[in-house]
Amino acid sequence: MRFALIVPALALAAACASPCPPAVTGMTQVRFECADGSDIVVNFSRSPETAQILQEGYAPVTLPARNVGSGYRYVDAGAELRGRSTQASWTRPGAAQTLCSETAVTPDARATSGQSSGQ
Repeated sequence: MRFALIVPALALAAACASPCPPAVTGMTQVRFECADGSDIVVNFSRSPETAQILQEGYAPVTLPARNVGSGYRYVDAGAELRGRSTQASWTRPGAAQTLCSETAVTPDARATSGQSSGQ
C-alpha cells in the first residue's frame, strides 16, 4: 500500500521540477590570441557542425568537424583547427602551425564573416 502512495508522489514531484535549459543550437563565437601575434575569431555551428575561422587579412575559412578522441578538430583542404578546453592549434595552408589561447566566448553570437567589432 505504501508503494502505491509513494510512486504517484514521486511522479508529481518530478513533474514540478523545473525543466532542463534548452540546448545551445545556434552559433558560439570564440576569440583566440595566437603565439604568432595574430588573432582569430571562430564561429562554431552545431547544425551542420562546422567552424568558420576569421583572421584579419585572409578570406574566411569554413571547416567541417572530424572525429577526434577528445577535444575538437575541424579540417579541410590543408586548413586545420584542433583544440581542447581553452587551447587550440591553427594551421592555414602555406603557413606554419600556431598555438592559440581563448580570450572570450559569446554564446549564440550573431557574427557574420568579414565584419569587425572595431577592436
